[in-house]
Amino acid sequence: MAKTIITLGREYCTGGRYIAKDVARALGIKLYDKELITLAAQESHFSEEFISQNEQKLPSSLLYQMILQDYEAPLDKSLSYDDALFITQSRIIRRIASEKPCVIVGRCAAKAQGGCGGS
Repeated sequence: MAKTIITLGREYCTGGRYIAKDVARALGIKLYDKELITLAAQESHFSEEFISQNEQKLPSSLLYQMILQDYEAPLDKSLSYDDALFITQSRIIRRIASEKPCVIVGRCAAKAQGGCGGS
């Protein structure tokens, strides 16, 4: 199968998760949704609870540009928690997308991949 990466933005109660499951099943590819919270917690100092409460925020435009240009943005105290969380999830999403076809629900995945859509 050609490398297929589908990012699906969604709003609360719109059925986006169900649509993503159907798309992933129909294409026979992996679906990433809440698993990204666990992965981000494992790769950062953030708890799953913190990530769940803060993950849908977009970072500043400068930080966003740095990520899209593949700069190694430091994850230290100079960044806000929101920005550090976005960098962590962006790196995970980009790594997953580079490895195999997948469907990713929400989590600003379109932004992390450089797409024009958003969550």
